[in-house]
Amino acid sequence: MDFETNDFAEKGYQIFRGIVPRERVAAVKGLLEESLERALEMMNTLGIRTETQHVGADIRALLAAPNAAKIDRDLRVTMTGHFPLDVRLNKTLWEIPRDETVQAVIKSALGSNSLRMHMPPTARFILPSNAEAGVPAHQDVSYNRHMSDCLTMWVPLVEIDEFCGGVTVFEGSDATELPTGLNSYGIWNEGVSTEGFDVTNCVPMVPGDVLIFNKLLIHQSMPNVSDRTRFSVDYRFFRESDTSSKHYLDMQSWQVVAPALS
Repeated sequence: MDFETNDFAEKGYQIFRGIVPRERVAAVKGLLEESLERALEMMNTLGIRTETQHVGADIRALLAAPNAAKIDRDLRVTMTGHFPLDVRLNKTLWEIPRDETVQAVIKSALGSNSLRMHMPPTARFILPSNAEAGVPAHQDVSYNRHMSDCLTMWVPLVEIDEFCGGVTVFEGSDATELPTGLNSYGIWNEGVSTEGFDVTNCVPMVPGDVLIFNKLLIHQSMPNVSDRTRFSVDYRFFRESDTSSKHYLDMQSWQVVAPALS
């Protein structure tokens, strides 16, 4: 199956509608829903009121405190909406990249018939009123220097609208890499300037849709101001001809390759 990826080539991003089968979305969403309780329990140990409208304010207060960087790093990551490593390593997350139509899109965009996927994927939960889970404006290259090149695929597992929020992209921003550095609590990089770029919110999207973008496109998370938890997964793919100094999944053999063997 051939897919036109002209928008990706010209603009640095493209949305594909309805390409992920419903059963694959359901399998991944089910894993994340089952894993959410433990993530919330981790946050509760810090006094975060996860079941209330105060969750965002509680997280902001903790991360803005002078000693925020002293909080256990895994807890800081969870506070910003990332599932723990053991969830991200679960092979259920491979259900979506195993789909032939999804692979066809990625192969077309990368111009390669041999794919690799960075391990592990990034699985996220964005609680209602949790603005701190929104990643500041950034380019993926700043977090993924271990790969010589990559393409990101963002997969929503719930309905995305202006209230639940999705991804904001800045058209025309993928010409060059911009400098940045870690923020005060040591998880996200400081946001890069978006001045002069056209702003596009990638909404609406529904389960089954995917958004792909290149490593230089500036993008950021939209806030979740709905009464629903936003579940999504980020996958990063690269060609066999590209390099990586970290673990990756060989999508021909479906074996994880360690850095020493790459």
